[in-house]
Amino acid sequence: MSRGVLVGRPLAAGPVADAYDAVVIGSGAGGLTTAVCLARQGRRVAVFEQHHTAGGYTHAYRRRGWEWDVGIHYVGQLGPREPVRMVSDYLTGGALRWTPVGDPYDEYRLADDVHWAPVGFSARRAALIARFPTERTGIEELFRLIGRCRAVLPALALGRLSGPVVRRLARLLRAAAVPPEALRPAREVVAELVRDERLRQAVLTQSALLLADSTSRLPFFLLAVLFEHFRTGAWYPVGGSAAIARAMLDPIRAAGGEVFVRAPVARITLDGTRATGVVLADGTRVRAPVVVSAAGAHHTHRTLVPDLPGAGADRLEDMRRGSPFVVLFIGLDGDPEELGLPRHNLMATDGDCDTFFDGGDARTSGHFLSFSCAKDPTWTTRHPGRSTGEILTYVRPELFAPFHGSDPRDRDPAYLALKAELTAELLEHLHRLLPRTRGRVAYHELGTPLTAERFTRWPGGSLYGLAKDVAAFGDGHRPGLADWLRPRTGVQGLYLSGQDCLAGGFLGAVTGGLLAAHEALDRTGRARLWTGLLKQAVRPPSSW
Repeated sequence: MSRGVLVGRPLAAGPVADAYDAVVIGSGAGGLTTAVCLARQGRRVAVFEQHHTAGGYTHAYRRRGWEWDVGIHYVGQLGPREPVRMVSDYLTGGALRWTPVGDPYDEYRLADDVHWAPVGFSARRAALIARFPTERTGIEELFRLIGRCRAVLPALALGRLSGPVVRRLARLLRAAAVPPEALRPAREVVAELVRDERLRQAVLTQSALLLADSTSRLPFFLLAVLFEHFRTGAWYPVGGSAAIARAMLDPIRAAGGEVFVRAPVARITLDGTRATGVVLADGTRVRAPVVVSAAGAHHTHRTLVPDLPGAGADRLEDMRRGSPFVVLFIGLDGDPEELGLPRHNLMATDGDCDTFFDGGDARTSGHFLSFSCAKDPTWTTRHPGRSTGEILTYVRPELFAPFHGSDPRDRDPAYLALKAELTAELLEHLHRLLPRTRGRVAYHELGTPLTAERFTRWPGGSLYGLAKDVAAFGDGHRPGLADWLRPRTGVQGLYLSGQDCLAGGFLGAVTGGLLAAHEALDRTGRARLWTGLLKQAVRPPSSW
């Protein structure tokens, strides 16, 4: 039952071929999705990951016998024939198993108010109406509008692809499926529908804490995406989040490819304005007619292909970065049930989810708590008598700015003192929210924006790369600042994958991975890709 959390082959374990059909830089959910999609069309793909294990924010790690998942806390749309289930089964051949988180899947503690997110639109709507009966009309209109936004993300995704036919279809779909409210600030739209501020917070808090921004800047359709994404519940990968990357290895290797770890890419090689391969940090040259960067727009355009006129680096200046964060990884003595650790995720604020993001005095935001040990049915067998969890909060960029660029092996005492202060604050929040954890924390360590920047190469250590706000998507009248960030870049043979292609989170990364694969394939490969995905809708559902 117990399997290691390390995924991929270390570069030092053997030679790398000098040529592949495609090279993918970065092994997060987006990069691996692109790699598997190409491999399933017969392409020999090399994935290069700088970290010691593959997976990006889906990877897991162990320290002194404790095990944590760093970024996957739940995933939606995994019911039979739902979109993410179809993609998961296509990518892994059904090898990746998921277990339901349960009902409810979220709990929101907002100052003195406690709210639950039950499974199903009807149940959630009924719960809100029962709590706020005088707001029935507004709540019902809110859920109707959420339903009308169901096709907004597919419409925007289609608009990211190249080709006159696809662009025309995207314009038609956008005209039919994108209501004007979709691209307006979420808080503004919600405020027009409901008057009670407590109700507004019950609706908005999930978006602010999961999408790492003020709902006064997040477009309403992203709130709708979250409601739709978890409409039929939430799921968690059986065996922990490392199972995701592990399940994607086989199809890549079956086509003659490999996922290399401890293999940082120094730069992308060019012949004029065409990408021809990569040079690794150790000087190894690898040729490929297709190069896919899943390392983020900043790292791609400013480091991997710098100084190329028109490549896009100059346009990044006008785009906001996502919010930096800290996350406290905790190890506890005792089983999850004994400690009262919930299967669902827990979000807590002082009553206003936006105050921090809008520039309030606090140096940290509300808190997000997750306990994979309570979600994974294999946990107690693999780690009897132990539990682990994570507490995440967003922080001001300036809080850690003085320490950027410092040596991880020789940190400033002021940095260590700041970490100690934040750790104490987060532990106190843990004990207040879950009293049975007091006196049971046996180990803890704090990941900071410097940690995230080191492992993801995203400037400032943001969680989702570039900000996914109204300015990025456009308001329907003016183009968005991110409109130019498409899977097909201005460099021939170079494609962008992952969260900066469209949206943040696991769903956004995987969608970006699919879009990059589509653009990198020829017409026959594209037809096979989408046919293979659609076949999942008529196959018997894989077991959970």
